[in-house]
Amino acid sequence: MVVVWAVLWLAALLLLLVNRRSPVFRWLGLVAFSGGSGALASVMDGWITAYDADPSSYDTAEMLRHIQRLCSWTSYYGLPYGYLLFAVSYHGNALPVKLGKWMPWAALIPVLIMLALPIDGGYPVAYLPLGCWAIPYMLIGTGLIVTKRAGHPAEWKAHLTVTAAVVPAVLFALAMNYTMPLFGVYRLWQYNVWSIPIAFLIFIIALFKYGFLGVQLMIERRKLDYSMRAITSGTAMLNHAIKNDIAKIKLFADKISRSSGDESGGMQADTAVITRSVEHIEAMIRSVHERTQELVLRAERIDLAQLVRAQAAVIQPAAEATGVAVVLNAGDTAAIEVLADAAQTQEALHNVINNALEAMPRGGELTISLTGGKRGSIIEIRDTGCGIEKHHLHKVTEPFFTTKSGKSMNFGLGLAYCSQLMSRQGGELRIRSELGQGTVVTLVFPAPRRNAVRTKGQGVGIDGSKATGDTRYARRG
Repeated sequence: MVVVWAVLWLAALLLLLVNRRSPVFRWLGLVAFSGGSGALASVMDGWITAYDADPSSYDTAEMLRHIQRLCSWTSYYGLPYGYLLFAVSYHGNALPVKLGKWMPWAALIPVLIMLALPIDGGYPVAYLPLGCWAIPYMLIGTGLIVTKRAGHPAEWKAHLTVTAAVVPAVLFALAMNYTMPLFGVYRLWQYNVWSIPIAFLIFIIALFKYGFLGVQLMIERRKLDYSMRAITSGTAMLNHAIKNDIAKIKLFADKISRSSGDESGGMQADTAVITRSVEHIEAMIRSVHERTQELVLRAERIDLAQLVRAQAAVIQPAAEATGVAVVLNAGDTAAIEVLADAAQTQEALHNVINNALEAMPRGGELTISLTGGKRGSIIEIRDTGCGIEKHHLHKVTEPFFTTKSGKSMNFGLGLAYCSQLMSRQGGELRIRSELGQGTVVTLVFPAPRRNAVRTKGQGVGIDGSKATGDTRYARRG
């Protein structure tokens, strides 16, 4: 049980560290914490027995009994409560907005009643009244999770991962901890040591390799944040130093040109070369600066369908010039609203589409699809180009990584910027590719909350709150 206690509390900590602002993560963290509390209550049996053997440690043993009872209550009451609210949040729009706000308080009523009931027989809880509400809570929660519908193959894979990590372990606990005691069979909770480590293993693998509930481990996200901040700071210092020296070179090149008496024009030609070189360096510095300066995210309700159609029209001439056929699956799509920064989202979409065109220099097919629903909206850009090697896929969103190193004015910041932007807007950038068969880039946008509107002259957070200094990211790639 020590292992179960450790892995469940570790899972709860990881969930809160990954995304403590998300109700889905908070409620699932409560589920893990409650399960770990039950394991701790079991571990404390041995501690209490050891102190009971020593008459001088009676007070310590009594204190441990109180802590153990509190851990048992947290486990028996917190698990079904947290699981139901996790399922409601995870299913998305399962309840009306007003009812969803009151749901945590309404679901807490049976817990408060249980705390007021007397407990007989030496057991930590009264199992019969507990089963009357805990079992329905857990069954309803399981139904909500299982019936969640994913609108995209990548979402379906993520949903299966969450289901495999959470549902079997909870249903096993439902049978062992809540159902069997109603038939007079107790202490079967000790068999949870079979299901919980398996669930934790699935959770850890998914967190590191595939992402869990739409995100990957916080270490990767923070590494990207740190990289982008380092880029911004470093390029600003470098730009300043180079600009000063370039100004000197331009000044003396101009002076040499004016003072030269070379009638053949040889000196004039040499100084012209210097001037052109300086101008080229200046242009590159400006480009890097534009790609790394920080801007505040200005969120507002935008129409994705209109944005997609506009971008498809912009790239049409370039596509025709390279023999690329553009297929737009959003021509008749009604307005699909999301809460995002219009200018930056347009820039990100342009980056992804431009990458797709560059991957098909000898022609091909570019398919842009848009789907929307109550749970969110998805833009999918699919090309039939050269594709990306498998061992490069996990690096393509890293700053300065590029597979187009032979091309000028390419800094490897495009997908890094897109990934950062989508993450800050509460969405996600997904990339699938096979070498020689093409690439699929998916931009996933969360559904906007009904009360999320833009305040005039002010940025708005994705949850409808006022934008803060945290809503910053590198501008473009």
